[in-house]
Amino acid sequence: MKLRTSKIVILSSLLALATTVSFSKPSYAEGTKFYCDIVGGKYFTFARTEDGRKYRVIRWNSTDFPAPYSPEARCREVSSRFQRNYDHGTLKKIVSGIINKQPVICSGSDSNTVCNSRNLLFTLKPGANRKAVAAKLFDKSALAAGKIDIQTGDPEDIMFDFDIYFDNLASE
Repeated sequence: MKLRTSKIVILSSLLALATTVSFSKPSYAEGTKFYCDIVGGKYFTFARTEDGRKYRVIRWNSTDFPAPYSPEARCREVSSRFQRNYDHGTLKKIVSGIINKQPVICSGSDSNTVCNSRNLLFTLKPGANRKAVAAKLFDKSALAAGKIDIQTGDPEDIMFDFDIYFDNLASE
């Protein structure tokens, strides 16, 4: 009888421990939240971290985008794409590329990222210089701080580590 009681106590304890461990793990999706907001008449994609800090990730002041999207519509759509990629763990690298003969900026999990419809962040006007537009939208000091602006074989391409970029943004 004592042996059976001991087994029940041990199993109950293990089950309680396993439950506690699984519930105490923070979800990747519960971390940073990306959203669109307006400051001084300009739209920005912001990120709010778990500790409440707010960061301007992108400022939507460029005219290098195809119609019909307004800066507000683009900000809202792209902010949700940042969130989706973050939630899926694919917001590690920001890269430029071409999808359907259109210049694009997308995200991926490593340096071998190829742009596609699943990782697309935003589309640019046909013929737009991807590197120049990214330099206008993303924070220049955060890009430069870690020397993370990396050219690939195409001088118009850009690739950078989003975590390094994010770590070099100033919070508000």
